[in-house]
This record gives sequence, structure tokens and C-alpha cells, in this order.
Amino acid sequence: MPTWTSPPQLVALAAFYAQAQAHPETLSDAVFLDNVKAAHWPTNCWSYAEASFAIIAPACLLRPHLTAELIAFPIDAMIACGLEDAEQVIAIGLDCAMRDAPYVAPSEEGKRWLTQVWAGLGEVVQTVLRARLQAALADDED
Repeated sequence: MPTWTSPPQLVALAAFYAQAQAHPETLSDAVFLDNVKAAHWPTNCWSYAEASFAIIAPACLLRPHLTAELIAFPIDAMIACGLEDAEQVIAIGLDCAMRDAPYVAPSEEGKRWLTQVWAGLGEVVQTVLRARLQAALADDED
């Protein structure tokens, strides 16, 4: 699992992931999602998307059934950046796993998830992207 040493919210998330890995039965999906969400911080949308991939990749490994909910975090940021194409979304996630100097470095497990699992989630990414785009458009109309 990740071994982040900063910022504090990632240090706390790494400890949470260790607890979730060791004792998954003690944490509900709602608590799990709340902890992942709380680890995100405000920044520009590209940096947010990059950090979000590093944050959610271990979560998707620990709770694969929550993948569609978890990938909404970086997808929302990429929508804010103007992306509307699932192939571009997947390519950016893969790029985050390969960067030499990432904004937030993904763990080794996270890199494996991004390169081995994320790359094959085209239909899920497309479904989540469409839903999040519709939600964003609905918000704009309000």
C-alpha cells in the first residue's frame, strides 16, 4: 500500500488503506468512500486529476466493486478541464502512472492498477464519463 510521507491527508489515507487491507470487514463502503474523498484537496484541475489517480488506485484495488464511484473523482476534474472523450481520459490515467515527476506519485500497487486494470475499463469509464457530463450540464442549467 502507499507510503506517502506528505501531505498530512495522504499520510492519514495511507494508514487508512493499511487498516482497510488488514481488516476490511470493519469498514463500510460509505466510510471507505468518505476517507478517499477526504484525502483530495483543492488545486488546479489537471493536478487534481493526477493526484486523484494516485489516491484512488489503491482504493480500487481494495474495493473493486467501488471502482465506478471512485473513478468519478478524476473524471470530474478532467470534465472541468474540458475532456469529453473516454479514450483521452484513459490515456491521461495511464500517463499518470508513467510520469517521471508526478504531482502525487502513485504507489507501486497504484501504478500496476493504472497500467493493468484502468487501461481495460473503457466501458466503465465511458459510462461514468457520460453520467458525470450529464450531471455537470444539469448543474450548469440550474
